Amino acid sequence: MKHLNTFVVVDFETTGNRPKEGDRIIQIGAVLVRDGEITERFSTLVNPRVDIPPFIEKLTGINDEMVADAPPIEDALPSLLKLLDGATFVAHNVFFDLSFLQNALHEAGYRPFTGPLLDTVELSRLLLPGQEGYRLSDLSVGLDIMHDRPHQADSDAEATARILLHLLGKLESMPLVTLQQLQRVSRPFHSDVQTLLSDIEQQKIRQGAYEPAVDLEVVHQICLKKRKTVEKNSGRSLEETMDFDDFVDALFGERGMLKEHMPGFELRPAQVTMMKQVYDSFDSGRHLMIEAGTGTGKSLAYLIPAVFWAKQQEETVVISTHTIQLQEQMYSRDLPILQAIFSNDAPRISVLKGRNNYLCLRKFSHSLQEEHDNYDVQLSKSQMLVWLTETETGDMEELSLPSGGQIYWKQVQSDAGSCLNRQCPWFSRCYYHQARRKAQQAEVIVTNHSLLFTDMGAEHRIIPSYKYAVIDEAHHFDDVASRHLGDSISSYQLEGMLHRLHPDRGVGLLEEVEEAVRGWSEASYEESKHAIETAYQQIREGKETVREMYTLLYQWSHQRAKEGEEIGHTVMRYKQENLRDRWGRAVVSAVRNSVDLLLAIGKKLEAIYANIHGDDVPLGMKSLVTDLNGMVKDCLEYASLLHDMLLTEDEDHVYWIELDTRSTRKNIFLHRVPIDVSSLLREQFFDKKESVILTSATLSVNSSFAYATERFGLADLLREDSVDTAVLASPFNYKKQTLVCIPSEIPNIKGATERHFIEALIDSLSQVAVTTKGRMLVLFTSYAMLRNVYEPLKERLKEADITVLGHGMDGTSRSKLTKQFRSLPACVLLGTSSFWEGVDIPGEDLSCLAIVRLPFVPPNHPLVEARNQQLEEQKKNPFMQLSVPQAVIRFKQGFGRLVRTSTDRGIVLIYDRRVIDARYGRVFLKSLPETNVLIQPTGQLLSEISDWLA
Repeated sequence: MKHLNTFVVVDFETTGNRPKEGDRIIQIGAVLVRDGEITERFSTLVNPRVDIPPFIEKLTGINDEMVADAPPIEDALPSLLKLLDGATFVAHNVFFDLSFLQNALHEAGYRPFTGPLLDTVELSRLLLPGQEGYRLSDLSVGLDIMHDRPHQADSDAEATARILLHLLGKLESMPLVTLQQLQRVSRPFHSDVQTLLSDIEQQKIRQGAYEPAVDLEVVHQICLKKRKTVEKNSGRSLEETMDFDDFVDALFGERGMLKEHMPGFELRPAQVTMMKQVYDSFDSGRHLMIEAGTGTGKSLAYLIPAVFWAKQQEETVVISTHTIQLQEQMYSRDLPILQAIFSNDAPRISVLKGRNNYLCLRKFSHSLQEEHDNYDVQLSKSQMLVWLTETETGDMEELSLPSGGQIYWKQVQSDAGSCLNRQCPWFSRCYYHQARRKAQQAEVIVTNHSLLFTDMGAEHRIIPSYKYAVIDEAHHFDDVASRHLGDSISSYQLEGMLHRLHPDRGVGLLEEVEEAVRGWSEASYEESKHAIETAYQQIREGKETVREMYTLLYQWSHQRAKEGEEIGHTVMRYKQENLRDRWGRAVVSAVRNSVDLLLAIGKKLEAIYANIHGDDVPLGMKSLVTDLNGMVKDCLEYASLLHDMLLTEDEDHVYWIELDTRSTRKNIFLHRVPIDVSSLLREQFFDKKESVILTSATLSVNSSFAYATERFGLADLLREDSVDTAVLASPFNYKKQTLVCIPSEIPNIKGATERHFIEALIDSLSQVAVTTKGRMLVLFTSYAMLRNVYEPLKERLKEADITVLGHGMDGTSRSKLTKQFRSLPACVLLGTSSFWEGVDIPGEDLSCLAIVRLPFVPPNHPLVEARNQQLEEQKKNPFMQLSVPQAVIRFKQGFGRLVRTSTDRGIVLIYDRRVIDARYGRVFLKSLPETNVLIQPTGQLLSEISDWLA
């Protein structure tokens, strides 16, 4: 085995990416690394003897004139080959650079390079499992490495070499047991990572470095970061006599703690008001709905009184956010400030997420014994082995898994069905139970809406008992309630369960159980043998039956399905009466067959479980038996869900099918959701709490909370003045910071074809984008329209050197597209549903926001359609009571994307003339902060826009 201690880090700039089709090298950068140090550098321009394409010239800054007198590749190769002699070839995306090297060697008459290879992308994914991105620029920023000339070969090679040195250093500090585990799982890796791991392992053995670092421990042959034990009753209560108003006044004073501990702190009167209102609501035991405009600083405005109240009254306060990302953001950004403010009385704040977000160490340890050729699975296992030496939470949010790793995660995530609890050999190190213990000791628990409702469904066994709560991003509260108080099942879940039990190839849970029983007790094996053989047959039959059912469901629904909220997803509402035609009857028959088989499989597995579980079962086998019991529950639950969703009907629920049309596997999701959750929210949540604070930047419509209180089941309390409300204006000066422009030549939606509208839209957007030099976010309500605008707009803006990025066209990750948008000097970003909120681009990176259409939820969405029908039956106007308020709140969220700080300044373009032509349109404009509005043709607006931005 070759010893890897000499590396040549190479980067080529090229005329394209297909060397066999005539693309050529135009610049070489190489850095020699020997024994952990950079010892030599080589770089040269190369004359490719072909023209350099304009986009390559723009990317690299290298033009035909610069390479005219440079050596041809055959003259440059000897210097590079001299460096490569006996060395490992290293590059970022190594097979790209290797393909150009091999092609150049072949054409120059040399033998191909046959030495070892290392890919710094692959090595980074392994050793930096929490890194947000693995591009050279991402890693340079993350590791604080100077990379001032991207897409220049010498600069790229230098940055890659520095990254390699960092990774080698990390590998050398890795505990021996982790290195040995990594070697076992890294066999399918593409570059010679396994050889490098073996080298470093041997080096550690020669040095006698067997023990891990002091902050690590080895448990059952896996190295973990040591964690602090959860201390009981740490922290102190505040004196009951301390006055909260005095406390707040001291915080905001000239020498107050906020000024001391918050860089760039500025006094915001609305924030002070909100703090006092939140505390007063807790104190009086009343619910409070409070709209806090962008820039109010609402997180601290509710966190400070929540902590104060929890400490002073020794009560638990729960803070719920809309997403896990917001939980993380609050914990990392606001917790240090709270700890500084309360100093000696530092608050005990715990973050609690859904169980499936935590790694199950028992399952992970078991999965390491399984042989797997799948690259993503083995890379994920390797990443987790490294991550376990760093994580104290076991929370998957810290990981950047490859796409296939998301599927593997479901195999190793914590779940109630397969938990051994105190019998588990990993119980004392269990990440989920650790999070639960921390929550039990916490004064303030930060969770998310989904877990809040999961806890309600689990009879409050997950979140410790509480009487006080703050619901942030409350405009999502009832929608999340609808999803979590309803049911859903996907083809992926059902097929995945059957595959896990007995895969077509390889070993499944049933095979493992059979093998374990045979090794444990011959008598138990003989007793269970027939049941196991029958179960194999039933599962094989079940796979076929379920596949046939989903094929029929897809064929029955895909022609009728309409565009959904998510890119590439279509939806179709159904009722029992729709299942009475020929297709419907075939679907019903297939569903009955699937339900019968799932029940049969569940009962057969139950019989096997009854034969083999007991106190005398060996510890290693207990895990398998517990997993088997979890599968029994899953089988019976899925059978029940299929029956309830397709064979019966409840008039208080709405039913629909969702199809993932992008996936080659044709994933199908079935949903059953309560049409109206307001009474459930009232009975199961609000009536059981002393005080709940509901807050958001967008809760009111036209200064009224009537819509929100209807959705939350609080309408009668509002009428009786038994719930408090407040609207706190944003501290931003929108009149000076924002100019709203409505291009008057854009046709009214009702008076023109979509084609005519899109042509006018592209014409206007392209003119404004040139004036604003890109820096534009365009919000669509329909992915189909975004797709129709994308290519023509891209073509129109090509000459102006303005890049166009499209959600779903250039990627589906909102964060990656936003990051790309910010990194480009002139860019237009086209976004759909998820871009209307949660996108934060402060400063000059975003100077223009375009709203293509008012964000009405499509009336054909199953839940909206069902709610509309329910309102009509109640003799109410669904458009004015549901559609308009929903759209206004979404519109306000979209508008809020532009101005994020007191120094931001920009343009909002509204391309939907209904805001001025329709009677209800005024509600949209009146819901915005006071600002300037211009209604003119685009040609006249351009000078106004230019002057405003100047």
